[in-house]
Amino acid sequence: MVKPKRIALLGLLLLASIGFAFAAQATSILPSNVEDAEIKIQSTSITLILSEQQRQTAINLVLAVPQIQQLISAADSYTAVASEIFDIQENNGFITLVPKEGVAKVTIDLYTDYGEEFGEQTITATVDLTQNTITQTDIDPQIRKPKVQTSPLLPQELLQTPEEYDGVVVTVTGKVSLLGEVFGYLFMLDGDLTVFYSHQDASVDVSNIQNGDTVIVTGKFAAPNNLYALSIQKT
Repeated sequence: MVKPKRIALLGLLLLASIGFAFAAQATSILPSNVEDAEIKIQSTSITLILSEQQRQTAINLVLAVPQIQQLISAADSYTAVASEIFDIQENNGFITLVPKEGVAKVTIDLYTDYGEEFGEQTITATVDLTQNTITQTDIDPQIRKPKVQTSPLLPQELLQTPEEYDGVVVTVTGKVSLLGEVFGYLFMLDGDLTVFYSHQDASVDVSNIQNGDTVIVTGKFAAPNNLYALSIQKT
């Protein structure tokens, strides 16, 4: 449900983000000297509490709100993601994040192309799936950032003067490597530029991308060598 205005930068990504439940144990829960505190991660596991149907239901409830519909209609594109909400539990020195059953967090990111600037706005809502109601909605003000609208840069060109592009939306092309080979939602572009394809601003589908593919990535650059993808196109 992307509006094809001037430049359609993103397709609608109704992606189901997955929650991470982990346990961490501290050598001292309340140390007298904070600098001496040591946290050790004991285990990491992935849990899927919300079903695909529940995620879609939560997203549909939020998208049906008139005020949110109005904001979406004014944007060029948007993404909508439903994820778990966690409770923190402590037992015998272990701190565990436990997903709340029947509750979902929906995050909608709006993107608007203003020519030389790129507008971003985030909407978050808490949905009670047992009652099919929205219990809380937060709408952040839109933030505008400068944008580079040129032909795609090579990673090496971008990294020659990283301070010039810091915080700017850029388009870069290169060859993918380390996808699925390292921990985290990231891969390398031409071995020099780190691309994060799932982050607080967006989650981009990379299921059709493999190591060795040449891609065009549009995203926010953070010096010295990180790119937070808003769209990824395989060439």
